Amino acid sequence: MMEELQNPQFWMAVAFCLIVILAIRPAKKKLSVWGEAQAQVVQKELDSAAQLRKQAEELYTEYEEHTKNLDKERAQILHSAEKEVVRIQQDADEKLSQRLEYRKKDIQSKIQSIEENATQDITNLLLDRVMTQTKELLTDKPIRQTEKDMDDALDKVFKILEKQTSVN
Repeated sequence: MMEELQNPQFWMAVAFCLIVILAIRPAKKKLSVWGEAQAQVVQKELDSAAQLRKQAEELYTEYEEHTKNLDKERAQILHSAEKEVVRIQQDADEKLSQRLEYRKKDIQSKIQSIEENATQDITNLLLDRVMTQTKELLTDKPIRQTEKDMDDALDKVFKILEKQTSVN
């Protein structure tokens, strides 16, 4: 080992190691300070990222609640619209029924009026015929004074009247 102590390369290596060790010590302090500063920067960024993540989660939760509320609101709007459609349909049906009932009554009234007029016209026509037939019977033959002749004439008038009413 003595030989090694006399070797200039050995001493060069020892000197180099000492220089490196002495140079590293102040650099180590600076590196330590720089590393701590970088660690603080990274920690701040991690804290900021955690805070941003928390805010994003809160926004996502709010969005989900809002979406659920929108689904509920949509369902309520659809339900209200369906109720409104049913109500409008019922109103339209009711108005149509009222119109039809009014028209039915109006038509029935007109039919009744026409029937009454027709009955009156037929009655007038029959009375005219009876009167005409009676006049003809009474004018065809001289007026008879007897009661039997009058009864026979009235019987003929009633028979003609029965024929006329049964035909019509």
